[in-house]
Amino acid sequence: MIPRTLAAILLVIGGLSTEQAFAAGPVLKISVLMSGVVLVNGERAMLPLIEPELVDLKARGGEVWYFREGNAVYPNANGLTLFGLLIKHRVPTSLTEKADFSDLEQRENGVPQAGR
Repeated sequence: MIPRTLAAILLVIGGLSTEQAFAAGPVLKISVLMSGVVLVNGERAMLPLIEPELVDLKARGGEVWYFREGNAVYPNANGLTLFGLLIKHRVPTSLTEKADFSDLEQRENGVPQAGR
């Protein structure tokens, strides 16, 4: 059951990804660490407190930049819960493999990225 659930979540997140688009509004940078700690704009955050931020962000036309630490196939419990919140509120989300979000910042600034 878990692999099917994860596959569904990843498909929806992929559909929400705005990889070629630019953020029209504010950006919330969310990192999920291997330890399960969730950082929002570099500050430790509790999942129940993130949901109202996501609702507000969506209302203001913003997007989430999402980073998950590690190379495990499945995210930890906090990562799955966070995916659920992003899906529930349909917040535009861009995924990055860089902890410093530099690839997404370059995209925002119109800097071409190698390999694209």
